[in-house]
Amino acid sequence: MKKTLLLLLLLPVLAAAQSEQTLPSHEALKADIQANLFRAALNEVHYEYAPGPRTPAPSGYKPFSISHYGRHGARSNWAGKKYASVQKKYAAAAQAGVLTPEGLAAKEQIDEAIRIHDNMDGRLSPLGVQEHRDIAGRMYRSYKRVFTKGSKKITARSSVVPRVLVSMASFTGELLSCQGDLVISLDTGEELMKILSTDSPRPVTDSVKRILARHRQTHVPDTSAFMARIFTDVAKGRALTGNPVTLMQETFDMGTTTSAFGLDDRLFRLFSLEELCAYEQYVALSFYLRQCNSVEFGDDRMPSVDPLITDIIEKADAAIAGAEVAADLRFGHDYQVLALGSRLGLDGIAQRYTATECLDWPGWRYTPFAANIQLIFYRNRKGDVLVKPLLNERETRILGLDGFPYYRWEDYKAWLIAHWPAPTAMETVNTF
Repeated sequence: MKKTLLLLLLLPVLAAAQSEQTLPSHEALKADIQANLFRAALNEVHYEYAPGPRTPAPSGYKPFSISHYGRHGARSNWAGKKYASVQKKYAAAAQAGVLTPEGLAAKEQIDEAIRIHDNMDGRLSPLGVQEHRDIAGRMYRSYKRVFTKGSKKITARSSVVPRVLVSMASFTGELLSCQGDLVISLDTGEELMKILSTDSPRPVTDSVKRILARHRQTHVPDTSAFMARIFTDVAKGRALTGNPVTLMQETFDMGTTTSAFGLDDRLFRLFSLEELCAYEQYVALSFYLRQCNSVEFGDDRMPSVDPLITDIIEKADAAIAGAEVAADLRFGHDYQVLALGSRLGLDGIAQRYTATECLDWPGWRYTPFAANIQLIFYRNRKGDVLVKPLLNERETRILGLDGFPYYRWEDYKAWLIAHWPAPTAMETVNTF
């Protein structure tokens, strides 16, 4: 009965918000990528710290607890047979003397990226380590009172994947360097994967694969400009390297790993802005449909993240009741960040777009390497509790709920329990 009543109360809010619906803008996406070409890689771009407004807490409220979920930091990609294939093609063209200066520079970086990769797929890079150190340091400095006035006990749990474990170690190690008397418990295991690392159900994944296959068939790139940039003799270059569409894809794929290694964007400079947008759109379509609150598949994806929502609520209520834990830290993967952000109703992720509407969705903002969601809890002397959600360290709206950026915890908890299906697409207000 209470759940039904809450939903009825929310309906006027949702209807008003839907009337202000805006869709992702292609022009905005072009401007985003032009400002940083690596953003075309969407979920494989390095973390960009973009501090937004810091709204002071209401009078009398002090931070006392933090609930956190963070993706692992920058990592190497998966080589498979692709790395050897693209390296062989550029080497053959270089030996034949048909590479332009841009083509030779591309070959040089491909060779360097493969050397750094060192046959280690999915390995956290030094940049990935630093990303988590930086985020942890900023968390400590921004909410120092949580760590100095509380119990000093912190729980940290991780996916079993090595790059995530190293990310957790980097994050917690930085906290200890800030305050040596913190007591941090570390944990991982297959049972925790049910909370920290759920993926889209197989029927959803299979359906999205078919959508992506149709998208590729109807969005075949024009290879002429790309081939002219890298070959002095396009006909000879094509004879040596084969299908130009494949070569373009392989070159783009190599470019997606270079920012994690601290290399420059020369591989992405081989593409036009529209070509980079086209690659980003393909990845956006894949990630949004499989992991976010899409019209087509959101209802099927969201239930698997409910154990994590339950965990967040239980840990938050325990902290409010006096449990001796100052912060609960969780470390996992990009797909769980997106599913969690959708289920939490976070602006930018939780919108209900269709497969057509989500193409220009700027996923680079929401699921880069080291993407993170933080819920900061505040309390006054009367015991009233507020929560401020942060997405990649920026104050973030909860779609369909009033109070930005400080929400009453009891209202938000009731919203989380009752609020499904989630609201349709609404105006995005976060700006970078």
